Amino acid sequence: MKVLGEKSLSSKVLVGLKMVFVVAVCLSLYLCFIIYKDFRDIVNQAQNFGGEEPVLTIGLLITAILFFIMLKYLIQFFRNLSKNVCFEEKNVEYLEKVMVVIFIASLVYLGMTILEMIFSSILAIKIFLWFLTLVIFCISVGLKIFIEIYRKAIEYKLENDFTV
Repeated sequence: MKVLGEKSLSSKVLVGLKMVFVVAVCLSLYLCFIIYKDFRDIVNQAQNFGGEEPVLTIGLLITAILFFIMLKYLIQFFRNLSKNVCFEEKNVEYLEKVMVVIFIASLVYLGMTILEMIFSSILAIKIFLWFLTLVIFCISVGLKIFIEIYRKAIEYKLENDFTV
């Protein structure tokens, strides 16, 4: 199976990302409806410092917004790949934006984790958030390494184009 161009793996990933985007919009609208419905309870919990729900809810909303931003850039990246536009600087820009969004998400989860350490008594949530923060941070670092490799491949392609 080909990786680039029409009817390729990248075009299938593009379709998958668009479906994920539609499902994520539906889930986010549902989440907003639930939050709107329970807004007073969330505000009361935040004022009384009782419970971890407000921290998790606000953190999830922020990361949902970051998720949509990341999806936008990934869709643009895979759209280029499906058009056989592979080794271009624009793709590096899209990947760098994805990396920054993932790094910001790791900082949001770090903030959520610190607040959960202070306000929550549930050990499982604390452990899960620390683990999630670490995984998301490692993904952003790994993506940074991939971006540098991709940038080097673009340089080699340009050298080869000038040689020929």
